[in-house]
Amino acid sequence: MYPTVRCCLVASYAASLPCILLYVVALLYPTQHPMLYPTMYFMWYSTMSTSFAPRMHPTLYPALYPTLNESLEQKEVKEEQAAGGEEEEELRGQVFQLLMELDETREVSQRHEEGFLELQGLLEDERLVSAEQAESFTRQIHRLQGSLWSVQQEMDSLEEEKESELEKVHEQLRCTQEEVLLLQQGAEEAAAERENDIAYLQEELCRLKAELQRLHASTQEHTVEVTKGLNSGDLLHRPLDRCDDAYLAVSDTGREQVKTGSYITLSQSGPELQDLEDPDPPGLNVLVRLRRAEETSLRVQTENRTGPSEPPVLSIPFIGMIVIVALIWCWWEELAS
Repeated sequence: MYPTVRCCLVASYAASLPCILLYVVALLYPTQHPMLYPTMYFMWYSTMSTSFAPRMHPTLYPALYPTLNESLEQKEVKEEQAAGGEEEEELRGQVFQLLMELDETREVSQRHEEGFLELQGLLEDERLVSAEQAESFTRQIHRLQGSLWSVQQEMDSLEEEKESELEKVHEQLRCTQEEVLLLQQGAEEAAAERENDIAYLQEELCRLKAELQRLHASTQEHTVEVTKGLNSGDLLHRPLDRCDDAYLAVSDTGREQVKTGSYITLSQSGPELQDLEDPDPPGLNVLVRLRRAEETSLRVQTENRTGPSEPPVLSIPFIGMIVIVALIWCWWEELAS
């Protein structure tokens, strides 16, 4: 084989080196630079067509053309070497640029990975915080449920106490109503008894009025007899007997009034009982007055016996009438009080 052929083969191999590098880069990073495939194919075709031209055209083989100008071959070799060097420099620049882009891509991916890890850490922190909050919320819910249960128990106890108090109040109200009914019945009975007492006292008053009128008539008769000048012993004894009858009638009336007053006192209340319980009842006062009237009448009789010529100033029936009027007045004041 001739030296020229060797040089051509070496040149063709040297020219095909950038294409091999591009092919390797394209295989390593196919997605980063999709335009490498047509460039690589074009450079490969041009290199192979120029370097293997003698093979593809066997008619131009140097052994058949010994007169081929070596200078032309050298010139072509130089041009091919220069073109291969430029292409190699360009490919080196592209490879360097691709490596730089690869480094940038790695840095970006690393930053993304760091961001992902950071976000994952934040997500984990948020998950822990959420778990703690959920646990605290669960504790609060349990505590609130316990408080609600205690409050419900207190409300139930208060309702039971309220119901018991209401039952007691209803029972007291029922007892009070029964007592009020009993008091009303007692008041009605007392009112009926009081009305009966009033009717009885009115009857007694009418009877006493009739007795007073009778005594007043007898007093007038005695006064007429006295004015006629009847000063005999029979006249004196007869008014004395009538005065004694009047005294007995008044005494019986006083006793009945005392009994009636005591009966009224038993049917009245406490303050009225204290008012009626006097140390000197009206009946005793009337008896004392009647006793004094009797003594006065006796004294008048003795005076009349000693001095018959002098007419009496006060007659015994008149004194009895005064005593009866005083008795009726006291009894009326007692009823009014």
